[in-house]
Amino acid sequence: MNVRRSITMLAVVVVLLIGIYLPIILGGFSPRLGLDLQGGLSVTLQAVGDASSEQMSKAADIVRNRVNALGLTEPVVAPQGNNRILVQIPGESDQDRVLSIIGSTAQLQFREVTEIVYASDEKYDQTQLTDINPSDTEAYQALKDQSITLPFTPDSGEEIKIVMGPTRLTGDIIAGAEAAVDTEKSGFEIKFTLTSEAAPQFGALTTELNGKQLAIVLDYEVESFPNVNEPITGGEGVISGSFTREEARDLALVLRMGALPIEFRPDPLIENVSATLGRDSLRQGLLAGIIGLILVLFYMLFMYRGLGLITCLSLSVFGLFMYGIVTLLGHYISWSLTLPGIAGIVVSIGISADSSVVLYERLKEEVRQGKTLRSSVDRGFKSAWRTMVTANATAFITAFILWWLSTGPVKGFAFTLGIATIIDLFTMYFFTHSMASLLSRLKAYNKPRFVGVGREIERSEA
Repeated sequence: MNVRRSITMLAVVVVLLIGIYLPIILGGFSPRLGLDLQGGLSVTLQAVGDASSEQMSKAADIVRNRVNALGLTEPVVAPQGNNRILVQIPGESDQDRVLSIIGSTAQLQFREVTEIVYASDEKYDQTQLTDINPSDTEAYQALKDQSITLPFTPDSGEEIKIVMGPTRLTGDIIAGAEAAVDTEKSGFEIKFTLTSEAAPQFGALTTELNGKQLAIVLDYEVESFPNVNEPITGGEGVISGSFTREEARDLALVLRMGALPIEFRPDPLIENVSATLGRDSLRQGLLAGIIGLILVLFYMLFMYRGLGLITCLSLSVFGLFMYGIVTLLGHYISWSLTLPGIAGIVVSIGISADSSVVLYERLKEEVRQGKTLRSSVDRGFKSAWRTMVTANATAFITAFILWWLSTGPVKGFAFTLGIATIIDLFTMYFFTHSMASLLSRLKAYNKPRFVGVGREIERSEA
C-alpha cells in the first residue's frame, strides 16, 4: 500500500470520529444506562376479569412491542401468574406516559354517528351517557354491538353528546399508523393505512355513510367524528383530534402494535426503581474491562514488540468508535447500556485483539522467511483478511441470532457484540493496515527483533 492511500484511509477514520463526537461534545451526550445501572419505572398490569394463558401471552408480546417501539430500552416484560404482567422500563420517569402506552387497550372502533346533542338542546339532560364499566367484562364486551352515547368536548369547550350506532369496523383493519402535522388545526393527527383485506370494507362503509359522520372511538373515548364527504377507497385514513406531537406519536404507536386482547388495570403503586445493581457494579464492570485491556496490551507488546504498539493505537480507535456509537444510540433511539451490554464490550476487546494476532502472526511468518516487514504488509494482510472476515462473520451471525431470539438484558450483550465485530473489521481494514504500512517504512520496524522474531532468526542462522 502506498503512502498516499494509507494517509487517505487514516483520514477516513479521523473524519468519522469527528462526525461521531461533534454532536456528542456539542450536545453534552453520555451513554444511556439501563434499569440495572440507573433505575426506572416498574408497574404491574392486572387483567380485568378472567384471562386465558393465550391471551396473557399475546398481551405480554404486545406490551413488549410497544415499549420496544420507543427504542431499544431493553424492557423487562414478564407474565406473573395467570392474570398479571410485570413491566420494568429503564430511564423513564413520566408515569402517565408509560401507562398510556403500555396500559391502553387501544380498542379502536368505527361507528356511525346517528345524532349530536348540544348543551343548548332541550333533550340534552334527558340523553343518558352509556355506562362504561371495564370491570364488568361481559357487559363491556357487549357494548361493541350496541348503540352508545359518549361525551365529547370540542375546542370551544362546550361538552356535547355523541349518539352512535353499533361498531361497524375495528382497529384490526389498521396495518400501519404514524403521526403527522394537522395543517388545518395547527396540531398533530394520526394517518393510518389499512390492510389489503380491509380496504374494500372501509371503502364500502364510507360509500354507505357518504354525507354522514363517522365516529372514531378509542377505548370508548371519541377521538373525532369527521364528515364523510366522499368514499375513501385508497386504503388510508386520518384520526384528528388536536393532538400534541407526543400524544399523536404515542397513539400511532399503540395502534400500529395492535390492541390488547383483554382489559388491564395498572397497579396503583408504580415504583420508581433504583439501580438494581448499583454504581458499584458499574464501576466493577468498567474496572474489569480496563484490567482486561491492560493485560491484552502487555501481552501484545511482549509477543509482538513494535507491532504491539500498533495494537495499542488500534484498540484506542476501536474504543473511541464503540463509546461514540453507544452514546449516539442512547440519545437518538433510546438504546440503554446494561451490565450485559458492558460484558459484550469487554468480550469485544478480545475479538479485536484476535484480529491483530491473526495479522501479526502472518507478518512474522513472512519475516522469518527473510522478507522485510515493508514487503510483507500487503501480502500478509491480504491473507489474514480472509481469516478475520470469516471469524468476525461467525461472531456477528451468532450475536444476531442471540439478539433476535432473546428478550430483556440478554439483547444488550448480543447487540454490543454484534456492533463490535463490525467496528473491528472497519478498524483493521482502515486503521491497523494503514498504520502497519506506514510504520513498516521506518528502519526500526524492519529489524526482526523489533517485531518479535529476532531470537528465532538468530537460532536458525546459528
